[in-house]
Amino acid sequence: MKLGQIANKKVISTFVCCMCFLLVLYCTLSQVNINKINRLEASTSLAMTKVEDNIIDSNISLSKTKGLDEIKFAEVSGFGNIPLQYSGLYNVSSTPLSSSRGALYFNGHKETYYSERVLPGTGLAIPGRHVADDGTVRDGEGYISVAADPSFLPRGTVVMTSLGPARVYDTGCAYGTVDIYVNW
Repeated sequence: MKLGQIANKKVISTFVCCMCFLLVLYCTLSQVNINKINRLEASTSLAMTKVEDNIIDSNISLSKTKGLDEIKFAEVSGFGNIPLQYSGLYNVSSTPLSSSRGALYFNGHKETYYSERVLPGTGLAIPGRHVADDGTVRDGEGYISVAADPSFLPRGTVVMTSLGPARVYDTGCAYGTVDIYVNW
């Protein structure tokens, strides 16, 4: 054999050995990562279960302290079942109605608000009436109290607003408008 052929064989065999080493190393590291991912998924799953248990437990204890017996869900078309919050935020819309945004269009209706600071609404029969964390006036089940034209939404109708599920307790709005009762 000539010297050039021997050098080429050594280079090729070294290259093949390096490639085999890298392949074994890759497979080993991939297996370690797979095991780490499986352990991470298992611990994440366990943590999520614990978080969900805590959330449910806190909701149950909150609802019991506020006179509610169980967690109830609002069934509003197009929004699925939404757990009712006695005072918590619903986070239905990224741009909900606010005191600085006095009117907006949401879910096929115009939304406005009226404040109990201006119109106390003492004649309204809202069972369990209270002011929630977001300033909305809600009933004992967690529905936001709203007003609507009775030919648009009759009293007792459940409607989704940008602030969450609501129930019609009052009238006196233009047709197509949902007036949200707040304490802003």
